[in-house]
Amino acid sequence: MPSLSRRPVPSLVGRLAALALVLAAGVSAGWAADEPLHLIVLHTNDVHGQVEARPAVWLSEEDPPPIGGLRRLAGTVGRVRAEAERTGAGVLVVDAGDWFQGTPEGLVDRGRAFVRVLLEVGYDAMCVGNHEFDHGLPHLLSLLADFRVPAVCANLHEPEAGRVEWVAPWKVCEVAGMRVGLVGLLTPQTPHITHEDAEGLRFVDPIAELARVRAELGDDVDWILPLTHLGVEADVELAEAFPDLPLIVGGHSHTFLREGRTEGETLIVQVGSKASAVGRVDLWFDADTKQLLKLEYDVISLLEEIPAEHRNDRVDEMCEHLVAFSAERMAVVVGELLGPLQRTRDRFRSSSAGNLICDAMRAALPADVAIQNRGGIRCDWKPGPITRRDLFELLPFGNHLVRLELPGARIVECVRAAVEGTAHSGLEFSGMVVEVEVDEAGGGHLDGILIGGEPIDDERVYSLVTNSFLADGGDRYLSLKAASSRLDDPRMLREMLEEYLGERGRHEPSVEQRYRRVEGR
Repeated sequence: MPSLSRRPVPSLVGRLAALALVLAAGVSAGWAADEPLHLIVLHTNDVHGQVEARPAVWLSEEDPPPIGGLRRLAGTVGRVRAEAERTGAGVLVVDAGDWFQGTPEGLVDRGRAFVRVLLEVGYDAMCVGNHEFDHGLPHLLSLLADFRVPAVCANLHEPEAGRVEWVAPWKVCEVAGMRVGLVGLLTPQTPHITHEDAEGLRFVDPIAELARVRAELGDDVDWILPLTHLGVEADVELAEAFPDLPLIVGGHSHTFLREGRTEGETLIVQVGSKASAVGRVDLWFDADTKQLLKLEYDVISLLEEIPAEHRNDRVDEMCEHLVAFSAERMAVVVGELLGPLQRTRDRFRSSSAGNLICDAMRAALPADVAIQNRGGIRCDWKPGPITRRDLFELLPFGNHLVRLELPGARIVECVRAAVEGTAHSGLEFSGMVVEVEVDEAGGGHLDGILIGGEPIDDERVYSLVTNSFLADGGDRYLSLKAASSRLDDPRMLREMLEEYLGERGRHEPSVEQRYRRVEGR
């Protein structure tokens, strides 16, 4: 078998020419042994506990159709497998990480119940995502072992040793006459964006690790397929480093690539999040040389119900049980929203969602300032009744309230990291005005901070309320770990917000701008 270590990928013209020769040979020979090998790769990423279909508000705000969920996902996989069995194609079903965190159903028994259902979909390999660490390392290890998850991740190493032993670096699957190496790669940012247990591991550079894997697998496989939880821009860097890779299946950035993204000869694919779609890659290989002849890509949007003959009865039954378990409690109305609650992509603007959360923090634990990382705010709300399920979708992570005592200089460090982009996620806040100068390139420079209408004093000690993730230095806000005192409140953020909305009944979202933006510099 040919080595993949440095084998060049043929151009599209070359692939088609080779395919034409194979097809012609197949006709003259009665289409026998030299028929191309046909492999179908179905892929998902960032499922985040999405059992049920959800409203596709991006398609219609007035009457959004239901989309996605595990029932439709499993039925689609079943339909493609049945089709492949009729035509003689092989099928691989893969996922690029972040399995359960994000819905009430996804967190039943801290994700264990959801993973059991997800495995019934029929995955061949699943990359470990950063949110798999959210409940700590012992929980992840027990989940992988108890359910024999086909997890892969090559660049997870012990602090002063080689790869961890509790997850396979790759999985070799024999399918459609091919030996395919499915290799997992996880973002090195993981220790900064999940449970502190991840800080005890070493996350090796994905490019260096993939080079090592390719050398180790050598002639043992015909083709290597990276399953990455890195984000699309890091996938581009991976493609640039290995231009002979025909395909990268990605996740983490929740990017919806309808046509895929081509970098050189490499196709990078990712299908958003929340099991709203399944990507399908059809590949044809020369039966003798195992060289790729042709590749086609399509995204299957899960907008339609699955016909009875393709439904996965086991998945349907398990989904119904999970939904029933959480439905009654999650349907409780906790307040009413009089206007839309929205996030923002503008680094130097406050959002109504951030204002609400931070104001509620200061009401729950009175403090000079409240801050919330934008990455922890996960949805928008339309006006109307707010249920516990809505709260869960807005604040799905299990973070609790923390009040810190910090000198002004530490708060300045924290805000500077947000404004100047050295932290992983931007900030929302309450009790504070942040003055930002914006240069011609759109970069931000911290110009000043007002607390209680007065310039911040570097020496004065202020009280600051935040979530436990940030208080532990998450998202690279390391200055918060230097607090002179810390008070932990066991209430989770969504419980705190339920109390806040319940006390007020009807709420008009605040659109106050707490960033003061100055152009030019």
